[in-house]
Amino acid sequence: MVSPEHSTDAPWSVGEEGLRDYHAGERALLELKCCAPKALSVLVHDLSQPMGRALEQALARSLDTGEIADFRPADTLMPAMLPRFGLDPAAVGEGPTIHSLRTTCNACQAVGHCWLALRHRASLTECCRFCPNAEVFARLVGRSGAE
Repeated sequence: MVSPEHSTDAPWSVGEEGLRDYHAGERALLELKCCAPKALSVLVHDLSQPMGRALEQALARSLDTGEIADFRPADTLMPAMLPRFGLDPAAVGEGPTIHSLRTTCNACQAVGHCWLALRHRASLTECCRFCPNAEVFARLVGRSGAE
């Protein structure tokens, strides 16, 4: 398993095997984009879908650059992130706060990193390092604990 600490933009100068993995992942992703877009959608939206490291890394890079057109981070990643902060996605509800959180999530520059981290069940500490909504999530936890 790849830990979320591994960067998705790591240089592929780790030798022939690394370059081969890079090309295999990119080739598999291209094939999915062209020939099996529904399967690609399932792979990116279901964080528990098993896949090889090469494809996983290619998908993360593609998510970072916004190349997966139908992927909305707030629809897939935010519901998986909320429980790490002790929040129930169903209880967060609607309103200006959740709208602001969704907007921030959808504009996030760490989508690929987040996707990898959530796939690998990253800790709260790890998630706080990159999530732009972490402070607000923590405040929401404090508010719900005071009620």
